[in-house]
Amino acid sequence: MLKMGLPKEAAKHAMARDKMDPSILDLDPEKSLKSQLKPTEVQGSGDDDPPLKEDPKYEKYYKMLKMGLPKDAVKHAMVRDQQDPSILDLDPEKTLKSQQKPKEGEDGNDGPPLKDDPKYVKYYKMLKMGLPKEAAKHAMARDKMDPSILDLDPEKSLKSQLKPTEVQGSGDDDPPLKEDPKYEKYYKMLKMGLPKDAVKHAMVRDQQDPSILDLDPEKTLKSQQKPKEGEDGNDGPPLKDDPKYVKYYKMLKMGLP
Repeated sequence: MLKMGLPKEAAKHAMARDKMDPSILDLDPEKSLKSQLKPTEVQGSGDDDPPLKEDPKYEKYYKMLKMGLPKDAVKHAMVRDQQDPSILDLDPEKTLKSQQKPKEGEDGNDGPPLKDDPKYVKYYKMLKMGLPKEAAKHAMARDKMDPSILDLDPEKSLKSQLKPTEVQGSGDDDPPLKEDPKYEKYYKMLKMGLPKDAVKHAMVRDQQDPSILDLDPEKTLKSQQKPKEGEDGNDGPPLKDDPKYVKYYKMLKMGLP
């Protein structure tokens, strides 16, 4: 619309009519929306939820309140409908998502100190009992844990001491491919001397991805996969080319009254 020469206010009016945020047109059309939002806005607006009072899931309860029903009666109706009655204690002008507590790990709480981490606490107890660090490390290796953990600061969490790439790649503590229960048998076939192509054929037969064998067997699958969309720095098209907003920029270009 902007491309067609419409005044910005007319395009904004069209956006408001379509229940879109007209302030989008005040942003740089050459950049993506995500790159111009604050982190909290990106987190809170990920699915363009409506305000609670207009949310189809809760709208009827706000209508009950508008009709004069006591809040407790409306909450009772929500319980009957298996909905969370505490929703009515939130701001009806904001989305539910923007008022929810951040998920674990998003609020700066990146886990307990290593010495109190259930996964590693027993090894720190060994050290406390006077065992040499090398003995504790040997026990960790025996348990298929990373012994280098003991070289980190026990007063800090593991996540806070890992590089971002390590945090991303080790989020689920996957084993190396050669020890992954899903692929272990194929690496055993290779160890027995079977040609890689024969093992790949066996993988195809088992409906597994044969290209797995071209990866590093010493690393996890996850650490060698391409990052998901949005994790590689590509935060979307420029606003003027964004399918969601492109028509409004065309309105502005048209210049209609």
